[in-house]
Amino acid sequence: AAFAGSLLVVAGADAQVSRGRARTGHVAVGPHGGMSAGQKRTSVNSGPFGSSAAKTQSRTRVTPGGATVQTGRAAGARSGPLGGGAGSAKGVKVTTPTGQTYSHASKQKVAAGPGGFAAGGSSRTTAAGPFGAAGVWRAGGVAVR
Repeated sequence: AAFAGSLLVVAGADAQVSRGRARTGHVAVGPHGGMSAGQKRTSVNSGPFGSSAAKTQSRTRVTPGGATVQTGRAAGARSGPLGGGAGSAKGVKVTTPTGQTYSHASKQKVAAGPGGFAAGGSSRTTAAGPFGAAGVWRAGGVAVR
């Protein structure tokens, strides 16, 4: 059995402002017991002082063997009279049937304006099991003026 759907909404308060939104989703069950469910959302706005856009996505899958995989991501951007910026984040988490977990997440961002620009990012990875846990974190960035 499977289900999929979508929704699109476009609205405007006046001739200078516009908005748009969309949603889609799914749920599916495989013949051997696997399952998948998820959704996506998108939003766009614009007006006399700038514009913005954003998108999110999430998904969960269960394998026939019992492992669970969860993923998610989000991204956005904006612009205006004094500059703009963009950023994103994403992650994954895997859980085995015995309870061991693995996860990885990362994010990036950038901004620009009349005085220069800046960019940065970071990531984090962790693992946990019956004998302990471990993790790694990394970060970096740059600014130009």
